[in-house]
Amino acid sequence: MKAFMKTFMLALLIGALASVSAFGKGKIKTENVTFSSDVTVNGTLLKAGDYQLKFNEETNELSILKDGKVKVKTTAHFAPRTDKARSTAVRTLENGNVTELVGFTFGGSSQDLLVGTSGGAVTGN
Repeated sequence: MKAFMKTFMLALLIGALASVSAFGKGKIKTENVTFSSDVTVNGTLLKAGDYQLKFNEETNELSILKDGKVKVKTTAHFAPRTDKARSTAVRTLENGNVTELVGFTFGGSSQDLLVGTSGGAVTGN
């Protein structure tokens, strides 16, 4: 009976730890991305290079980091796709001589992440 209780308590502990780690997943999506040219986000110029994108699904806040330091924060939202994305993709828009970040797609996702508040439409791929 003592061995049964030890096994039961161990299984309960493992289940509790697994549920806590699963509970935290999905709230912040992270992806590494390379901008091949300078891009503007929310009025901030980001030089071409490697960055990390972090999207907090609870607050709809997109943070773009370089070398662990936040370079810009902006609002973003998910918009449905017609199919799952085959790979990670960055969407930009040429606005005169300025390239603006308008969206991002996580590889394997059935949603696009669009910069700004909901209601706007983005076309192209």
